[in-house]
Amino acid sequence: MPSELFVPFQRPALSRQVPLAQLSLHCLDWSGSGVPVLLLHPNRTNARVWDFVVEHTTLPNRFIAPDARGHGLSDYPANGYGYKDYLDDLCALLDALQVPRVHVVGAATGGNLALLLASENPQRVASLTVVDPGLSLDPQISANVRAQMLREFRFASLAEARDRMPFSDRWSDAMKAHYSQHSFRASVDGVVEWRYYPPGVVETEHLLEEPIWDRIHVRCPTLVLRGSHSAVFATDKMARLCALIPGSQYAEVDADHRVSQDNPRALAALIDGFIASL
Repeated sequence: MPSELFVPFQRPALSRQVPLAQLSLHCLDWSGSGVPVLLLHPNRTNARVWDFVVEHTTLPNRFIAPDARGHGLSDYPANGYGYKDYLDDLCALLDALQVPRVHVVGAATGGNLALLLASENPQRVASLTVVDPGLSLDPQISANVRAQMLREFRFASLAEARDRMPFSDRWSDAMKAHYSQHSFRASVDGVVEWRYYPPGVVETEHLLEEPIWDRIHVRCPTLVLRGSHSAVFATDKMARLCALIPGSQYAEVDADHRVSQDNPRALAALIDGFIASL
């Protein structure tokens, strides 16, 4: 693989384990000033989906990107993969880091969590950016994704794993190389497997079929973003979500569902403009 794909980031993150009462969460922590920005990743991914977004930001803020339970370098408990479990983890993490209030940016499943965090803990959320959330996910799409999670979990080599990463058709070679480096691990029998807990991510994916519209009561400044090529977050869902949140703004990004990796520069610019305007 060409060496130029591994150019060091100009704004590197501190990788840290944060012990909580029930488990330990891994997070990336970029130093900065002002109200921190909390970045929530999609299901079956990890905090590294945000590396290129933070690299392109012009904001001076601190950025914090945790690996959710059962993902990345966080602990993999045998159970506890409902919305409440994830939300309790986030509140406990912010308490452990002594961060009282954040700007929240959530993508896909992380977008659902961001909406619920802002609705149920409004005192903790200064602003909300929701990126192509998985609201009322089509059961057939959900079933296909769950089957893929189990079927395509282990690979003969890192090269094969890299080539089979879902939603990666629009990613740059640098993005593919960087993300695959942090998202797979060698197993004891020599194969390569994803850094996630299969039963947990399958349970979470199934959870996305459950409507949460009646739980959305967001009153903070909100930006709703959609990947213009996304089949997950259709325009009618975007309109419905914006109607639920008074004064919300919306925009589309030239991307598919994985906006943070399809078009990190454009996403960073929209986040920058929104938070800076506050």
